[in-house]
Amino acid sequence: MPSLSPKSARLQQSPIRKLAPLARAAEARGTDVIYLNIGQPDMPTPPEMIAELHGLALNRLAYAPSEGLLQSREAWSAFFASWGIDFSPDEILVTAGASEAITFALSVVAGGGDEVLVFEPCYTNYLSFAAQADVKMVPITLKVEDGYHFGDIDRLRSCITPKTRAILLCNPSNPTGTVYTEAELEAVARVAVERDLFVICDEVYREFVFDSGRVRSFTRFADLAQRIIVVDSVSKRFNACGVRIGCMATKNREVLDVTLRFCQARLSVATAEQLMVVPMLANGRPYSERLCVEYQARRDAVFAGLAAIHGVKPHRSEGSFYTMTRLPIESCEDFAVWLLRDFTHDGETICLAPGAGFYVTPGLGIDEVRIAFMYDAATMTRAMKILDAAVGAYPGRLAAVAASS
Repeated sequence: MPSLSPKSARLQQSPIRKLAPLARAAEARGTDVIYLNIGQPDMPTPPEMIAELHGLALNRLAYAPSEGLLQSREAWSAFFASWGIDFSPDEILVTAGASEAITFALSVVAGGGDEVLVFEPCYTNYLSFAAQADVKMVPITLKVEDGYHFGDIDRLRSCITPKTRAILLCNPSNPTGTVYTEAELEAVARVAVERDLFVICDEVYREFVFDSGRVRSFTRFADLAQRIIVVDSVSKRFNACGVRIGCMATKNREVLDVTLRFCQARLSVATAEQLMVVPMLANGRPYSERLCVEYQARRDAVFAGLAAIHGVKPHRSEGSFYTMTRLPIESCEDFAVWLLRDFTHDGETICLAPGAGFYVTPGLGIDEVRIAFMYDAATMTRAMKILDAAVGAYPGRLAAVAASS
């Protein structure tokens, strides 16, 4: 039997989705499952987008230009301008979601065995994107006790090797909900200049910053103009994950020209979907900002619920719509399986994303989970009560916590 490539062995199974068969089996047994594992917004896609799709005057769906339709790139340019970010249409490439944009960016700046620094826990699919691009991810480990902030510039410097080509970060963060401070952004910018690195900025949750905070984009650092690659998407801000429209933006002409070759190799991004997002990109900020208010209420419900669980000291998410938390559990992966196979509370259970899959470093995150705020505050409160009951009933609780209960 022929063997598969070494690269294929480096692709991990998604920790977000791999429990789906167990969840479906639980539902088949009559258990209601509250899905806290996946960032699929529960609110409807804006009717303006649906109306635009229905109203498209197309008699055939032809290939779009590989770089994206001009109308779409102009809309992205206007969207960035509404945030005070200057990207002209010819500095933007439309991609199949942010996922493709990140894969292309990694391939262009570090593909073929070079290194990219990433803060862990990180978005789990970064690891698969890196495997596809033949990039080595070098982790900077963050701790829940520090709110998943890194703080010290020397931590960045100590991880850089002659093979380091870029720093990748998500701000606000998926999976932790961290919003990096001004000092942290300045540290990344300084190290990028010192060591001649690119900065790949995943800013898909830009609108979702809680407690009247705001996200600070790397694009305001003038000395980074040729080093910055911004990745963005409509998926979360417009409740349109299935549209699969994102973009990559940079002022570095060489990066744009090489990335365009990747775009040409995959031909194009869906024509109708590019057109349907144009109105919301141009005028959708008020919609997304209303979503932020809703997600903050959900964050508050989750934080209060976690704080009430014996042995849990929760991290207060600052943005996005996720939090990571440590549980008094020996293995959160085993716990997540047990929740779906063996546990119910008043006919319900929850589906969690085990934390280990969000780490580059083997062995880390085994006592952590990521929680996505994908239901209204009342449902999230109920979900945390289910989690509290489950932690109390689980045979694999840490012994010290069980003894003090």
